[in-house]
Amino acid sequence: MNKIALQKVLMSKQESLIRAIQERIESSNTMSDIDETDTIDPEDFSHQTEAGELKIVFEQKLKKAQADLEVLRKIDFSPKKTAESGAVITTENFYFLLGFASIPFDFENKKIVGISIDSPIYSFMKGKAKGDKFSYSSNNYQILNIY
Repeated sequence: MNKIALQKVLMSKQESLIRAIQERIESSNTMSDIDETDTIDPEDFSHQTEAGELKIVFEQKLKKAQADLEVLRKIDFSPKKTAESGAVITTENFYFLLGFASIPFDFENKKIVGISIDSPIYSFMKGKAKGDKFSYSSNNYQILNIY
């Protein structure tokens, strides 16, 4: 598995997410900046308030997305022999990317699930090697390979 390519794909997706959120913030700026002297309908003020609240939500999402990008940049994607941050481990059912939480995504025709090092499942797999087994949430896994 080409983990450097995997990192680039993830970083590109994260950068796209950041750009999309920034565009939403810009859009909400234009919605919340109305000329009060030009306002005819009192409902315009309520829409202005809603747009301002949306802007705050998007700004929080932007900070989270930027922090996630920094996490991704700091992960060491070099080859691993044990389950640790930056490793991709394969089991009978899943490919797990350790160190970066994500919803399942496809890469090289494989379904990969990103697991944060703060995730409960991570503590059950951390330090395990190829051939080792672990259990989590009534599911049993055997590590078939580590990249």
